[in-house]
Amino acid sequence: MVQKEHLLNKFIILLFCQLIFSCSETVNKKSNNVFEKVDISQVPNTSIFLNDNKLKLENGVYYFNNKPYSGFIKEIYKNDTVKSFASYYQGRQHGTTKTFFENGKLETERNYKNGIGYGRHYGYWENGNMKFDFSYFNDKREGMQKQWYESGSPYCFLMYKNDNEDGMQNAWRENGKPYISYEAKDGRRYGLQKSNLCYTLKDQKLKEKSK
Repeated sequence: MVQKEHLLNKFIILLFCQLIFSCSETVNKKSNNVFEKVDISQVPNTSIFLNDNKLKLENGVYYFNNKPYSGFIKEIYKNDTVKSFASYYQGRQHGTTKTFFENGKLETERNYKNGIGYGRHYGYWENGNMKFDFSYFNDKREGMQKQWYESGSPYCFLMYKNDNEDGMQNAWRENGKPYISYEAKDGRRYGLQKSNLCYTLKDQKLKEKSK
């Protein structure tokens, strides 16, 4: 048990270093502009568990000992592997939040600035294939938003500006055939429109898309 705890602490320290590096070095693009780097220099190098009785969530803000929490919050699976690791400042997500599958592989990585989505958000299927790759600016979709089927084939590539469709929108059936292909401009759509993107087609049959 002591050895497990030691290994877990080493993993958390390594993960913390990766978060610091990614937040200070990763640059995302907003259209043709560059996102401002998220500064996490004021986030203390301390961490607590999500199930700590002293940690309370109120109106989207985490409090520890009745004060807005700054530091890292981690969650652990029953097998002692890390489930999630997130950076917080003044009780709100600030910096990088990572979630992991029970086998230790990365599931999602999302970036926040003062509690709102900012920069790149991406995730994987459990088989290792890419699941989604989104870009946010002040909690609004910005630029190319990509999703893939579990098989690895593309599901949809959509262009957004200020959280509205802007530019080419493309989606495919799981068999690879085009399903949607249109251009969005000034609130209008021009081209092939078959269905709402809450649904996908497999073997020509409609099925609800899992979220």
